[in-house]
Amino acid sequence: MNKKLLYIILSLAIILLIPFVFSSEENMQKTINISELSLDEKIGQLMFVKPSGKNINYLKELHVGGIFLNNLNSKENYIDSIYFYQNNSKIKLFVATDMEGYWNPFNNFYNSSSFGDINSREESYNLGKEHGKILNELGFNLDFSPIVETKNNVWPYRTFTGTPEEIKGKISGYIEGLHSENILTTAKHYPGGSLIKNPHLIKYKANISLEELSYFDFAISQGIDFIMVGHPIVYGAIDSKGKQSSISPEVIGELKNKFNGVIITDAVTMMGLRISYLFNFKKVYPDLILAGNDIILDTHKNSKYNSLVKRRNELKKAVLEGRVSQDRIDKSVEKILKIKGYQVVY
Repeated sequence: MNKKLLYIILSLAIILLIPFVFSSEENMQKTINISELSLDEKIGQLMFVKPSGKNINYLKELHVGGIFLNNLNSKENYIDSIYFYQNNSKIKLFVATDMEGYWNPFNNFYNSSSFGDINSREESYNLGKEHGKILNELGFNLDFSPIVETKNNVWPYRTFTGTPEEIKGKISGYIEGLHSENILTTAKHYPGGSLIKNPHLIKYKANISLEELSYFDFAISQGIDFIMVGHPIVYGAIDSKGKQSSISPEVIGELKNKFNGVIITDAVTMMGLRISYLFNFKKVYPDLILAGNDIILDTHKNSKYNSLVKRRNELKKAVLEGRVSQDRIDKSVEKILKIKGYQVVY
């Protein structure tokens, strides 16, 4: 089949398949009874993975609730991969990437400004809308963006600059732009400190100010859908009690007091978290759920399929042994299904 014709067919399929997942009346008529889901299916909804090629086992065995894609070499490959996973999933998937401009997963076919280039709320809205259009075109429904932190010593162009009010204007503009294209949004990396050093490489502490927290509070007021929790050990305006933020019940508990949306971890195989589990990393899943996260982002190079199965099984074991309650799992599953557009009953 002609490549151009295949691209058009797949594009139309994605356009017809994806939008109903979160917003249409058609999907709101679909009801899921949580009590009828298996434990494997429930835990799968709490997992966000980066699939390797087209592997049906991510859906049939792991029952994952979300997939992350980046750095594919063409629009056709994105559309084809997303169609494969959405079309074969019993429960519709979150499909996400890091579309920030500075980190551009589509740089083989699309050029983008970075947050550091943005000078006004209007420019930020336009960038969000532009990003939303290409995400929609390819079949994505969630962007792990915007970054609302301001202290940035590692990747300067990943963050907005200006006075606090200017930064808040840019945050709200970008969120509004993505929402105008029906793309779910993510404020990251709560509670701050994830860009003062590189959490991919080291474990470290960060002093968090009230001003830094205020940007997350502002994003919540603007209707942010997800908040991603980082891995620094934090103190100051918020205290993680010597643990990384992503496994700190104190940090996530405080967030839950003001945010009803989905709480997702930063990628869990980053050394900033992994170093605390060097000899038994599979135990990280129960700790992340007990801390209060709804979704575990397990998408880095150490997130191979067999490793994902082992980590899933450890969480399943913790539930069966009563260390993690069924109710705790069900609450996150309910939240996830509702934002996907389903009616939920028990």
